[in-house]
Amino acid sequence: MPESTDQNAGSRSDECFEALLQSLDDTSSTGRKQKKSNPLDPYLTAARFFRLNYDLFANIFVILRDGILAEFEPEDADHNQEQNEETQANIHLFTTFAKSIPNLSNLITKLEREPESLTSFLKSMESAANAARCDDTGSLKHAGLQYMLDDPAKDHFDPLILKSHSKALRGWNHPQTARLLCPARDVAEFDMDPQAYMDKVNAGEKKISAKQWPSMFYDMSMYDPKNKKKGFLRSRVVIQAWRHIFTGPMSALSKEHIGRSSKPGKGKMHHLAEPGIRNIMYAACQMYFTASNAESWTPVIGAMDLGDLYYRAVDIIQDSADQQWVKDLMKFWKDETPGLTDNRPSKRCRVATANDSGTDDDMDDFFGDDTATTEQDDQETETHRAQLTNNGESLNQAATAQNGGPHTPPPSSPAPSRIGSPAVPEREQSPLSDPPTSPSASVGRNTKQVARVPRGGARGCRGKAKSRRR
Repeated sequence: MPESTDQNAGSRSDECFEALLQSLDDTSSTGRKQKKSNPLDPYLTAARFFRLNYDLFANIFVILRDGILAEFEPEDADHNQEQNEETQANIHLFTTFAKSIPNLSNLITKLEREPESLTSFLKSMESAANAARCDDTGSLKHAGLQYMLDDPAKDHFDPLILKSHSKALRGWNHPQTARLLCPARDVAEFDMDPQAYMDKVNAGEKKISAKQWPSMFYDMSMYDPKNKKKGFLRSRVVIQAWRHIFTGPMSALSKEHIGRSSKPGKGKMHHLAEPGIRNIMYAACQMYFTASNAESWTPVIGAMDLGDLYYRAVDIIQDSADQQWVKDLMKFWKDETPGLTDNRPSKRCRVATANDSGTDDDMDDFFGDDTATTEQDDQETETHRAQLTNNGESLNQAATAQNGGPHTPPPSSPAPSRIGSPAVPEREQSPLSDPPTSPSASVGRNTKQVARVPRGGARGCRGKAKSRRR
């Protein structure tokens, strides 16, 4: 009887795998799930949460490829060449993300026998991740306007911004959106003569870059130019955008409305236990784009690199996780998002986890008299080792073919890169950052040099991978 049971289980498993291969053939090119349920749904659903909660600007195809090659490499793999920092960061992000995907290891083991299907699977995951980001961008295009007003019931834009208007009226072409984009430290100057300030930005006389925290990120009633952590990421604009995305549009204007919608929010659907710096910055970057005059998604708007802005904020919070001001900030966010998971334990393990050289850097004196904490040690990860079939070249070739042309115009990754990316200005080392250290013990094998990858891999930004290794 036990032997018969095992045979039946194996038969059902093979049938499910064949159904999944069929689903890969039927998946829409956009990565969106088909209306009928199929075995691919859980994987695409997990991928749709990748940019929201794990990394907004990562190249998910490369993350999955590097993680799979490391996890399933042979025991006698060649480790003569030291694994580079980018690949290690990709592997760590893969390990974190893979915890949210049930039975991923078993699926990959079977897909090894189907190299073309494995490549198709990775592309479908990437398309699903990009589609989710695109959906949020579209959802906030008009709804986000009301989150920019102090009181949507009474206030309005002057001049009016209507749904029928293009985004050309926003950004530095409208005083109210421009004030949100204006660096917090320049708000007093802006208020003295908004038009003069906007003219300087539009003429290129003022460079607004990621070195300067936008006033949109602050509760400006708390802002202190001598201690820039006060009020940081406590903005009503960012809070309402976060609720719109993770707890539903009905809850955006008031936390009392969280949970009233008949449809569960994305946070609850993906068992998000609490807000984290990466999903907070996801909402913040989405709102920066909404306030700008850019018509289609782009990580670079004028001199502002959203990728740089995203990772600088992530670095600050993660490097200062043990400091009281960060603990207070995270408690503040929990209070603003009650009922996210109905106080029940999470069912899955989720880890929420062109610069102008003449401009001042808001990272300077960010902590006032506080002392920056040392970087936490990277956690050791266990790897499941199985016999790797000869499909590594297929993945690298797929990456080459994939990156030969635009995937999502424009590419949704931060400006600088490491391997094979166009030359861009190097990110300046933060005065608060520790000196770069060599990567810890290698995980998996060092793959051959990756073909050109838009903006790098897990982080694709500034040659520093601290944020990705958390």
